[in-house]
Amino acid sequence: MSGRYLFSSILLAFAVLIMPAAMSGCSGGGSQQQDVQLQAAQKKIAEEKESEKLKKLEENIESLFEALGGPAIKAEAGGGQEKQIEGHEQASGQQEDKQQEEGQKASGQQEEKQHEDGQQEGQKEGGQESSQGGKQQQDKQKDDGKKDSDAWKKVDKTITSLHYQWNDLMPEITKKGADMKLVDAFDNSLNSLTTEAESRNRDKVLSSANRLYSHVPDLFSLYRLKMSPELKRMVYYTRNIILESEKDNWEQAGKDKDSLEKSWSLLRNTLEEEQKKIGDKLDFSIYELKKVVSENNKQLSVIKGRIVLNNIKQLMDSFKESK
Repeated sequence: MSGRYLFSSILLAFAVLIMPAAMSGCSGGGSQQQDVQLQAAQKKIAEEKESEKLKKLEENIESLFEALGGPAIKAEAGGGQEKQIEGHEQASGQQEDKQQEEGQKASGQQEEKQHEDGQQEGQKEGGQESSQGGKQQQDKQKDDGKKDSDAWKKVDKTITSLHYQWNDLMPEITKKGADMKLVDAFDNSLNSLTTEAESRNRDKVLSSANRLYSHVPDLFSLYRLKMSPELKRMVYYTRNIILESEKDNWEQAGKDKDSLEKSWSLLRNTLEEEQKKIGDKLDFSIYELKKVVSENNKQLSVIKGRIVLNNIKQLMDSFKESK
């Protein structure tokens, strides 16, 4: 049923309700009741369903973070906490692999020195161990290389899909009154992400994907929804804190920390009574994140940031449950 048809049906229904009262001469109390009913009808007309096109586009952006082990908001209900832990372990594993490679390189240089010193027996034993260790390392590198290749194939496919989804969404948001500055900003960020993906640099691609996500709250603000787009803006700030802290960019992480706090202060007092418990969890997690960012603690900033994302996801789900 189209919006125009729904609006006409509601007006017709109210006309039927009002006609008897008008003919018989309604009392003051009856008039007040009609006003309340009219306001309820207007509210129902004003509320809109979430754009399915925009929702799918947002989910695709999130899948980029999942593919690269970055801080993601799990699209499906449930499993958010497990997904955050899994992503953290994947990112930590990549760092450990890098350190291990450096350690093995240094160990190999030491073995070469021993060979040069003429320790023939050591050369024989060391050569056998090195051969076995080298094979294991080659197998591991082959397996890791395949996983890495599969992840980037998924990233490329997702980015291509985003271009088609964006083209399909543009007429809809234009009718909603989207400013061309917003349209151009999203378009430019998507083009930059596409170019950045060619570098196969995880950190740069994740940062570029989050810049693209920074426009999502403004796109959702074009629709009259129960959930405030400010929650999605909090996702952007929290994720940026994680990404920038991983690069030791504490100046930017500090700015995002302040922005996150401002967004939360705007949203906190608008929560319904049944959402207060989740809101309290989110409030404390933000407080803990602010503290470790101020201490320039990289490891804790990543962990606390992912906890904040998990709590934001729970708050998002509460809006869906209250419909």
